[in-house]
Amino acid sequence: MANAPQALSKRQKRALRVLGFLFLRMGQYVRARRLFAALAALDHGDLHARCALAYACIQLGDGEAALHTLTGLAPGDPVPGGDAMLHLLLARVHTLIGDAQAARESIAAFWKDHKSGGLTS
Repeated sequence: MANAPQALSKRQKRALRVLGFLFLRMGQYVRARRLFAALAALDHGDLHARCALAYACIQLGDGEAALHTLTGLAPGDPVPGGDAMLHLLLARVHTLIGDAQAARESIAAFWKDHKSGGLTS
């Protein structure tokens, strides 16, 4: 009987995230998507992986997958990059899937937070 896979250590997760971000920087979106999908599957609460996965999906033109990845995240969640990144990712996703009204609402939320100084970095 095979042993159950053990969870990745914090250091291993960080190393895989770095590799994934290098894939994104090099335009290797398919590889980045696979890597971040695996990280998100191992830990659904890994918001770095989920946001990076959504970005890779956007770059590949798969708006539905990106939207599915971001489902459940909302402004105020501890998203890496803060609410600004979430608003802008959602705007790009909604534009990609053809929902202009939702894209406008995401941009309006971005500017509302920006003007009030509520965006985190």
